[in-house]
Order: sequence, then structure tokens, then C-alpha cells
Amino acid sequence: MSTNVQIPNHQSSTAGPALATHRVRLRPVRDADLPFLYGLMTAPEAGARVRFAGATPSPAQVASSLWEDVLAQFIIATAAGQAIGLFVISSPNFRDGYAYFSVLGMPGATGRGTVAEGGMLGVHYAFSTWPFRKLYMEASETSYGAFGSGLGRLFAEEGRLRNHAYFDGRYQDLRILAVYRETWARLAPRYLRSNGHDAS
Repeated sequence: MSTNVQIPNHQSSTAGPALATHRVRLRPVRDADLPFLYGLMTAPEAGARVRFAGATPSPAQVASSLWEDVLAQFIIATAAGQAIGLFVISSPNFRDGYAYFSVLGMPGATGRGTVAEGGMLGVHYAFSTWPFRKLYMEASETSYGAFGSGLGRLFAEEGRLRNHAYFDGRYQDLRILAVYRETWARLAPRYLRSNGHDAS
């Protein structure tokens, strides 16, 4: 996925304004977050949605893999500061203008809209910071339920790999979803304002 194109010197994964709504905020990953991230990556509910795909790596393995092919990543935290998820921008291709993103929430935090809200802030950050044309996300049938309502409005399905991912005891289709810059530019002001964030 990656082309190993060097990031332009004026770009920085920590540049730009802090991102927050009245319910959630994004902040950079810190060393103190490693216990939280280990729990997030090894939770049984995470399964095939994380790079370890059900394996139980050591804390050192999780720590050493955190920045592999990653451009930027943020802890998704509540307004009170509780970590509830992780947003990652990875595999950037600056020549062709795309990258991948992923959103992972702690068990118990999903279903409330806060993790998805953090994901939307991350998408806004990516489009505001780099000139990507589109951002890709891969979703199995199991994880697709959390994003399916956005298909056609926010996400476009660009491809589907049949029976590609083994999870929950069966092979599942893997959908390749994309958020286009022009789509986000149209939706962002209304979305961010409605959640207490200034999109300007």
C-alpha cells in the first residue's frame, strides 16, 4: 500500500489545531498510553480488526509495532480525558494522493457515537493537514455495521474482496471504502458545527 515517498519537510503529523467537539477530543499518543493500547489491541472483541488478528502479542511487540507505516495517530478521549479509542492514518501515498485510516474503540465505548465522532475529527485532520484526494478504510462484514449507514453519503465502496477475512468463525467479505476530499468538504462544516467544533 505504501510507496515510501518521503513526507515533505513542511508537513508534520502534529501540526494544526487541536481537534475536539463537546464530547470527544483527539490527542497524540504518549508513552503512558501503552497499557491502554495493549488492552485495545488484544481485546477479544477487536479480533481481525487489528493488525494482530486475534493473536496475543507481548506488550513489547505492541509497542514496537505502533508506528509501523503510520503517518499520524491519536488517542480518542472523552471531554473528561478518558481514553476510549484510537484513530490512525497509515500507508500514505503522496504521489497518488491517498492514505488509509482506521478507527478502533474499546469494548463498551462503541455504539454511543463518541468513537465514530473521534474518527470524523481524524478524517478532518487528515484532509486539513495533507493534500490527500481520498482516504481509504477497510471493513469486514462484522465491522461494516458501524459504518454502513454512511455508505453513499460519506463513504463510497470502491471494491470488495470476497471471502477474504476470517473472523468470528467464518470467511467474510472485505469492503474497500473511501472518503473523498470533495465529499468531506461538503459535509464537514455541517457535521463539525453540529458537534460543537468550528470547521473553519
